[in-house]
Amino acid sequence: MSTAQSDQGLPSALLGGIGRARRPSGPVVGLVVVVVCLVIGQTAGALVLAPVFGVPIGALARGRAYLAAQLAMLFSFLGVVGMLALWIRIKERRPFGSVGFFPASRVGAHLGIGAAVAVVLLGVPVGVNLLSGQFDIGAVHVAQVGGAFIALIGFAVQASTEEVITRGYLMQVTYRKWGLAAAVVLQAVVFSLLHGINPNVSAVALINILLIALLLAFWALAEGSLWGVCAFHAVWNWLQGNVYGIEVSGMGVQTTMLSIGGSPGSAELLTGGGFGIEASLLTTAVLAIGTALAYFAYRRRARSATR
Repeated sequence: MSTAQSDQGLPSALLGGIGRARRPSGPVVGLVVVVVCLVIGQTAGALVLAPVFGVPIGALARGRAYLAAQLAMLFSFLGVVGMLALWIRIKERRPFGSVGFFPASRVGAHLGIGAAVAVVLLGVPVGVNLLSGQFDIGAVHVAQVGGAFIALIGFAVQASTEEVITRGYLMQVTYRKWGLAAAVVLQAVVFSLLHGINPNVSAVALINILLIALLLAFWALAEGSLWGVCAFHAVWNWLQGNVYGIEVSGMGVQTTMLSIGGSPGSAELLTGGGFGIEASLLTTAVLAIGTALAYFAYRRRARSATR
């Protein structure tokens, strides 16, 4: 069966990947696979990579990460995606690309759009906070620009892995048995739980994480692949940590182009406090708009695909 034939009648080409599996997993097994890959894969990756980067294992659990520790932590996600790739290939007997990278058309455009949208959506709350005096620019670190760009590679690994396991694999296996609504909800819950255990999490942060999960789910469904959301997620995290110097979901980094933080007397509901800009009500507003636009884009594509 060709890709075009297998995707015919589906609300999104992204969901057709599971149709390539000769022995597909169900949603319960799929969820267990995701949890096992995250726990064992990332732990194994960290144990292997920490000595490679010359980082003590204990340093990976600390609040603020210098560049080597940050890279070791981000690249440890290779263990997660590696384990999942083995499961997909050996057990399900389908190509790894079917998880969300087929069709591989207009890849450059999708990557560019994803990066640009991240710049715009994050730039609004950061810019408003700067203009209103809620944020101060403490310093500009010209000497750290090179290291910051190296960190982008690590964020590309980490963010893409999270997209593969949630918006890709988990949505596919859930959709096959339980339908689209359950697929969107389950990936959003898992994504929120993964970030809800981070330091300094708040109610606003959890709402925003949920909105990010829904925004990226509808975006991936509308696009029919994961290219755009992978780029968005990587650039979104990188801008916060290594460009602006803001905490990324509660994690601080030391290799930054700028040092932006709350000014004296600033409101944490606007700045996000110790969790970072993802816990800001300004971010809630832009993510809500983005989610609505992504949903309408998905609905328009779904209507045209099922005609």
